[in-house]
Amino acid sequence: MTTTLNPGQITFIAAKNQSPVPPPALLPREKFNDLLHGLEPVSLLLVHAPAGYGKTTTMAERLATLEARSAWFRLESGDNDPARFAGYLANALNGATDGACVDVLNGLQQQGYAHLEAFLTDLLAALPQDDQPLYLVLDDYHLISNPDIHDALRFLLRHLPGYLTLVLVSRTVPPVGVAQLRMQGRLSEITSRHLGFTPDEAQHYLQARLPFEVSREDIERAVRRVEGWISALQLLSASSATSIEFSEFVDQLEHGNQNIFDYFDELLGNDLTDQQRRFLMRTSILDRFNAGMVMRVMDDTDGQALLSSLLSMGLFITPVDNSALWFRYHPLFSVYLRHLLTCTTRENQRDLHQRATDAWLELNHAEEGAKHAIAAEDPERITRVLTLHGRKFFTEGQFSLLQRCLDTLPQEIIADDPTLTLLRAWVAQGQYKFDEVENWLSAAEARLQASMSQDTQRAVHGEFSAIRAQVAMNYGDGDRALVLAREAIEQEARYLPTSRVAAASVIGEALFVKGELEEALARMQDTEHLARAHQAHQNVLWALCQQSEISVAMGLLQKAYNIQERAFQYAEENHLNHLPILEFLFRIRSQIMWEWHHLESAERCALQGIEILEAQGERWYVQSYTSLAKVAQARGRQSLCADYIAKIQKMLASSDYHLDWVANAHATMLSYWDAVRDRDAIQRWLTIAPHCDPVAATNHFYQCNGRNQARALISLGQFELARPLLEALTSVAGEFGLKTDLNRNHIALAYLYWQLDDRDTALSHMKTALELASTTGAVGSFLRLGKELIVLLKALINEQAIEGMELQRAERLIQLAQQQRDFSRAIRISLDEAIIQDIIDRPDVPELIRTSPLTRREWQILSLIHAGLSNDQIAEHLKVASTTVKTHIRSLYQKQNISHRSEAIELAKDLLSKIQGD
Repeated sequence: MTTTLNPGQITFIAAKNQSPVPPPALLPREKFNDLLHGLEPVSLLLVHAPAGYGKTTTMAERLATLEARSAWFRLESGDNDPARFAGYLANALNGATDGACVDVLNGLQQQGYAHLEAFLTDLLAALPQDDQPLYLVLDDYHLISNPDIHDALRFLLRHLPGYLTLVLVSRTVPPVGVAQLRMQGRLSEITSRHLGFTPDEAQHYLQARLPFEVSREDIERAVRRVEGWISALQLLSASSATSIEFSEFVDQLEHGNQNIFDYFDELLGNDLTDQQRRFLMRTSILDRFNAGMVMRVMDDTDGQALLSSLLSMGLFITPVDNSALWFRYHPLFSVYLRHLLTCTTRENQRDLHQRATDAWLELNHAEEGAKHAIAAEDPERITRVLTLHGRKFFTEGQFSLLQRCLDTLPQEIIADDPTLTLLRAWVAQGQYKFDEVENWLSAAEARLQASMSQDTQRAVHGEFSAIRAQVAMNYGDGDRALVLAREAIEQEARYLPTSRVAAASVIGEALFVKGELEEALARMQDTEHLARAHQAHQNVLWALCQQSEISVAMGLLQKAYNIQERAFQYAEENHLNHLPILEFLFRIRSQIMWEWHHLESAERCALQGIEILEAQGERWYVQSYTSLAKVAQARGRQSLCADYIAKIQKMLASSDYHLDWVANAHATMLSYWDAVRDRDAIQRWLTIAPHCDPVAATNHFYQCNGRNQARALISLGQFELARPLLEALTSVAGEFGLKTDLNRNHIALAYLYWQLDDRDTALSHMKTALELASTTGAVGSFLRLGKELIVLLKALINEQAIEGMELQRAERLIQLAQQQRDFSRAIRISLDEAIIQDIIDRPDVPELIRTSPLTRREWQILSLIHAGLSNDQIAEHLKVASTTVKTHIRSLYQKQNISHRSEAIELAKDLLSKIQGD
């Protein structure tokens, strides 16, 4: 600190020593309260992140909200002048300490100081030695480049009074002895990782700015794409007029956005040297890098110095982990840099990717090496990667990566190698391209027949049989699948060690589909043990998921949940959280959570499944979207549910899926259409619905498919067609021990017979459903009936037909059904005498209802008027003549002293709300 501070009058701009005014509708960042309010005695609070993360706004808002004393100095480039810096620093502290620094300020302007250390010595001496906590905020400190000022802050930090905390707000880590302060425990940090919006914060932020509803899925996807970067979320909210535009904008981010490119252009400006710019473009092909990786890809020995120089500029480069040795670019900055790389003709991108491939393989990071070999379109390197690591990719479930590798290889290379053929065929099978599977296998058999011994051919045939068994299973040919799988399991697996594991799994699946649940469960347990022995992570998780699904089919939902816990634990212990198979696990967990009416957990699991599959493509989201649609309907969020239904329909129309997925999706679609009274959609669905043979419904997806058709018929009023179908499904479910489907079938039968006015049979089925629910824990399947459930359950309770656990479950279901919001503009309820009496007995019911009681038919007509039906529609619904309806309406009006339909609607609304619990 050798610079002299010459005397001279300083004109202070007031705004530079004032806290910035927060923008309107600012999101409170309460998560920083503990850091600021309960701050441990530290000398420095460092708030550092790239531009647009809300550093200044967050500090200003939190300090103001917590009513903390603060002194602000908002820096600019001109403050690199030591005298000016000293003046504003003293002025900030003077204002915060009731004029304690006036003499120092006067001395600075009248006599000056020999150097900054002398000035700071007087300043520190002038401050109170003990006082209330005070935060000295130096904002935009990255604009300071004068080494004398950096040295001055080092001196200041060594001698700060205990109540004073220096807060540096900066895009970079300033050279003021941060490392030493960190080691001494005198530093607290807030970085981009802390400042970036979480999904919850983003949801609050966007809800306050958008005039339309955005799904949680779109919000979480946006947060992942921008990594919580607040400026990008601000641009997103300003650029979207509808929820569809919002979703499309988020999708486009991975390909780039001109407004964001312009922002980065301005940020970089002309500050970069050619060498730095070349560094950024070349390393943009890497998902992560360190100095050694940089030197290999750059073909430059000066990688560490270049990396350090760019880190000091406050660009969007962040550490990958706490080691601070590996770095990565923010995803939007990476897209921008790759855009620049593509626009230049001076770079050979293939050469860059080849160097990256070799570097990653030397570090034994095969997955990253494979990605660069694919980008280089280098068959030789891809073959080398697959030969060494292809089996590992397969056992870990990296099917997308395998496909990308194999897509670049000529067919003859694959056909000449049994291992590559098996990998190619399994990938095709996993994508439901079953015809391709046989094409690959047949091509390999034709080429290998002449060059292999009979013994080797038998081994190859056995492993090929394993995958053929899986394809037969997917085609629904369980008998052929069993023959092929048993053939495969008897052969030694020479080329793909997991072939016998896969064959064992197929045997379990085939038994499951045939309804042999106990044997299927035992086989899947054997498969799990076999997979563990081979450390085949994909197969272990698959076997556990299958065990869980079998347990659900058996009505043992708690057991299924516990098996899922084992699978999650296995994934955590083996660091498998990136594997696509985990989506299956989250999906079936979401289904159980929905059935138990734990909607938050059901939604969270579906969203986690989508996050896992984001790189695989949207076509794989159909099951997760189905769960999200079910949750949205249960919450009464009609527009959101409609969006998910539209997405599901689009996916089903453009891709082929297993009947399990299709039936589950159709069930949700039908439930939505029924709720919104879209009979046309239900009728159209019936004309194209999958074939249903109730006698063969020996598994959960055949049962679901059959139940879908019965529910569609019920919605259309075709009760006599629905009845034999449901009865047959129920008989088969009982015979094969499909307890969960049995539970759901009895619920559907209770509703069906209630619509048929067969009260006793309806209540008998509902009682059986409640008894089964004591084991299954079913809730969601009951609530799908809507407000009609309340009537059915109250009728059971009024007759004292249930007690104990069933009574408690019925009362809870009534409470939940009363809380549900229905989509339709009005609720139709089929009332019976017990329910009518329940209404009449209420003390808040008008006296006119008691003195002029309505008949049961008049009650029904009143509820249908409330539902918005015309006289003709009411007649059609009740299967009576229109004149009969008019007669009942006249009687109803006379008894209740009303003259207009609007009065009847208001009366119905009031009375029905009492039974619905509104």
